Amino acid sequence: MQKYDKIYKHNPEYFGHTSKQFTTMFNNLDFDAGLVLDLGAGQGRDAVYLANRGHHVIAVDTSAVGLEQLRERIEAEHLSIETVHTDAIGYAPQHQFDAIVCDRFFHELASNTRVRVLEKYIGHLKSDGYLLIADDKSVLPQLRDSLKKHGFEFIRDKNGILFALKP
Repeated sequence: MQKYDKIYKHNPEYFGHTSKQFTTMFNNLDFDAGLVLDLGAGQGRDAVYLANRGHHVIAVDTSAVGLEQLRERIEAEHLSIETVHTDAIGYAPQHQFDAIVCDRFFHELASNTRVRVLEKYIGHLKSDGYLLIADDKSVLPQLRDSLKKHGFEFIRDKNGILFALKP
């Protein structure tokens, strides 16, 4: 059993509700219902929030327990969320996304793989698509540098949050 399976098994709402910063950012956008990728979705707090606002979400995570808890919510609340049980390195997206959410995800990756994983996924983000990264401040500089090289416009870059628009 992996680390988060143990945590989620004993606490079905380990990370709680979607953060106020997250909801404020998405509520202030002119962002019609679209296809959203949630990397490191865990128990699905962000996926549920976005699905309740009309988006179709693909939630990717390595925790079988977290995804099972999310599937229970999907069924009970009739949410438009697909779950994928795999890691971000192995996942091969089949779509172009309107937004990608990486909430507390990149710090779990080895430092030398973060940029490679980021660049893999921004290749699947539509032009004018949104990217949200919320993570430990220590991992953000290398991700920020990569996004700058790709011409991303930063909407927010503060307090452990990078929120950017793809050109």
